[in-house]
Amino acid sequence: MNKTISLDDLPRQVENLLRTTWEAHESLVLEHNGKPVAAIVPMDEYRKLHPDADENAFAYELPMHVLEAYHNLLDKKFSAGLTKEEEITLSKLDQQLNDAEAAQPLIQSMQRRSAARDENWMQRFDEVMAKLRELRELV
Repeated sequence: MNKTISLDDLPRQVENLLRTTWEAHESLVLEHNGKPVAAIVPMDEYRKLHPDADENAFAYELPMHVLEAYHNLLDKKFSAGLTKEEEITLSKLDQQLNDAEAAQPLIQSMQRRSAARDENWMQRFDEVMAKLRELRELV
């Protein structure tokens, strides 16, 4: 199911709409002057549209319970306010999100190096197997 929203209404509703897109796997169509101008789609739909996209760009996500706790506290902050302990927890969760985002280039680099090592190892393995076959034929 798709939802439609005017660009004028987007700033006030962005968090809830994005959460709906993410959690309920619903697309969101953005309109300007009553005409569709853009869409926000769940990642599984994005991957269907862009199968050649770099999977490593989206490979790391924080655990769901961390993201849920963050969004719950953020909702509470803007609706009813937070206690001092909740403010501290929200700050820590915010730092975790920032750290995860900052770690993305490192994670991607490590994944590329690991893939290159795996490929190198497979080449060596194939060479050893070929040598073993040659030896078996000589015997």
